[in-house]
Amino acid sequence: MKFFKNKERALSIEITPLIDIVFLLVIFFVVTSKIENNQYLSLDLPTTDSFSSSLTNADKNIILLDTGTLVVNNQEFNISQIDELMMAIQATFTPSETIVLSIENRAYHEWVILLMDKLQSAGFQNIQIKTYTD
Repeated sequence: MKFFKNKERALSIEITPLIDIVFLLVIFFVVTSKIENNQYLSLDLPTTDSFSSSLTNADKNIILLDTGTLVVNNQEFNISQIDELMMAIQATFTPSETIVLSIENRAYHEWVILLMDKLQSAGFQNIQIKTYTD
């Protein structure tokens, strides 16, 4: 009877699962890492000379200044006086009329959204926004 001798087998490591795990880790770190400090889009917006506007016709505009002051029909209101402001707007404009919101470029977006929300709930549908600088 012939017995087979136990030959020493060479140890081998399967690297296929190791490669899969490494690639999963690489994908995880690429997706979750922050590549650069500034992740905002840098847009070069077009400019025009034919669409420049000024605030010469202030009685047809609602002006929002960066201090939170709203000017309607040459009357000044604070943003916290939104109910009095809405009464002045409803006395000045009709809901079918186009309202132009002239907003200073440093005004808070929260104020703009609040004003637009109040105008829309009062029935004004034609709202235009323009920004201006000093």
